[in-house]
Amino acid sequence: MRWSAVLGYGVGYGLALSVLFTVGVFVGAAVSRDFLLNDYPPAVQRRYGRPKSARGRRVATLFGVFVWAVCGLPLMVAAMTGLHGALDGGLTFRPAAVCAALVFATLTLWDLVVLDWIIFAGLRPRLLVLPGTEGMADYGDLCFHLIAALKGSPLIIVVGLLTGGIATAIV
Repeated sequence: MRWSAVLGYGVGYGLALSVLFTVGVFVGAAVSRDFLLNDYPPAVQRRYGRPKSARGRRVATLFGVFVWAVCGLPLMVAAMTGLHGALDGGLTFRPAAVCAALVFATLTLWDLVVLDWIIFAGLRPRLLVLPGTEGMADYGDLCFHLIAALKGSPLIIVVGLLTGGIATAIV
């Protein structure tokens, strides 16, 4: 087995999903700036002072469908199909699970470092700043984003195990 192929497919497809995720975030924010309201630091949410709008809820749902059904599922299928052809013995559970976990880990790391720390906390584009919260130091709270990423990180293992099982059952 070539673990370099598993690594390449996992990280490569993870980066593709990350770019599409980023596009989805910016398109979603252009349509409804509060669609990710629950992902903002608590002090920013308090100062904003409103619940997520009905439009924001619809955009959040469409964002989820776009990221997971329109992009994530086809990319994961492509990754597993490509990996099946790249491995001498075909696709087995362990490389499928590791590849899927790498796809999701890459997305998680991208979301933390590129989206949360560099863009959201550092560059702070106006499109991602909620009205009435401009200039708040809490946008730069890197620990808030790190803790949120760590809370979601067990999903990496779950996605890997589920995808590995499904992929090997289908092949």
